[in-house]
Amino acid sequence: MKETERHPLTLLPRALIEAGYEGISYRRLYNAALNARIPVERNAVGRWTFDPADLPQIAEAMGLQLT
Repeated sequence: MKETERHPLTLLPRALIEAGYEGISYRRLYNAALNARIPVERNAVGRWTFDPADLPQIAEAMGLQLT
């Protein structure tokens, strides 16, 4: 079974926009990650990462609407 490819948190604002959601700042997403409000993980070197399959959950947690 192939492990899901994870992306760095820095790419999350663009990924949300490309998926059709409203724009949101990296800072708000970073704070949500620190406060465990969105489904993200830290990788082996300590960088926050997200699974693209979680975009709908992340958008809902942040109150974002589809545009």
